[in-house]
Amino acid sequence: MNPFLNKIKDSFKAGNFLTRLIYINAGVFVIIKLALLVCTILKFPTHWVNYLEMPASLPNLLQQPWSIITYMFLHSHFAHAIFNLIALHYLGKLFLCYYNQKQLVAAYIWGGLAGAALYVMGYNLLPYFASYQAEAYLLGASASVMAILFATVGYSPNSQVQLALVGNVKLKYVGWAFLALDLIGLGSVNSGGSMAHLGGAFMGLLFGYCYANGKDLSKPITKALDWLANHYHMPSFKGWGASKKKIKVTVDNTQNMSDAQWNKKQKEREKLRQERIDQILEKIKKSGYQNLTDEEKKSLFDLSKKDE
Repeated sequence: MNPFLNKIKDSFKAGNFLTRLIYINAGVFVIIKLALLVCTILKFPTHWVNYLEMPASLPNLLQQPWSIITYMFLHSHFAHAIFNLIALHYLGKLFLCYYNQKQLVAAYIWGGLAGAALYVMGYNLLPYFASYQAEAYLLGASASVMAILFATVGYSPNSQVQLALVGNVKLKYVGWAFLALDLIGLGSVNSGGSMAHLGGAFMGLLFGYCYANGKDLSKPITKALDWLANHYHMPSFKGWGASKKKIKVTVDNTQNMSDAQWNKKQKEREKLRQERIDQILEKIKKSGYQNLTDEEKKSLFDLSKKDE
């Protein structure tokens, strides 16, 4: 295999789920564009791409139900793709300050589904859009990105983000600014996209609000992906559906220990605990807290509590 492709493959496997989402979107964009170029040069039909976009027409949607998923990884042109991927990168990193990686993927999918639902409802229930229904198609990751933004807004609305030329701004104000733009956009050429954005934003707020109140809406998505990863043996999705290891239980009987033996054992435990903390802190120093696994975050929290 080409060394460049090998490098991309290794980077995909080593990256977190945010990196993988970006790679998937970028990869789909490049593959589709190359396929369309070949079809154009050879004068083959190119309407097949419509089967990956999500139609507003219910009869058409029933003929291609898979497009409810495929549309959220599809982009029409370079500017469309690069804007969404940059937004996904920065907002995804912010999201991971409060959630884990599986929740990021779940929020992405939930946002795309909610955006699709509002888009179809708008074109089938609102008279203004009825005349455009037959030729209207939806594509792009924008609804999913909006869900990721608003899941963070819903969970931590008063957290500060730094904007160029503006300075520190509360996250909720950034969210409301995007929301206002989409409300204005309902009467524009991209009114369908604005509807999808609003659907993603609503789902993101619901996701964040529920999580702040102890309910994790990511579980149905993560369970489905766990099943797929296990059933189809997908090594590229390391961390999805990993089989649970049996826990070996041992009994530590200290009742018959002498004071010297007990003190020695405590020192050994303290040494191991400190080594584990040092390992996690070193990983944070190199790649950031957001790249810790769930187990590492829990270990750091549990081990740190013993110092209090």
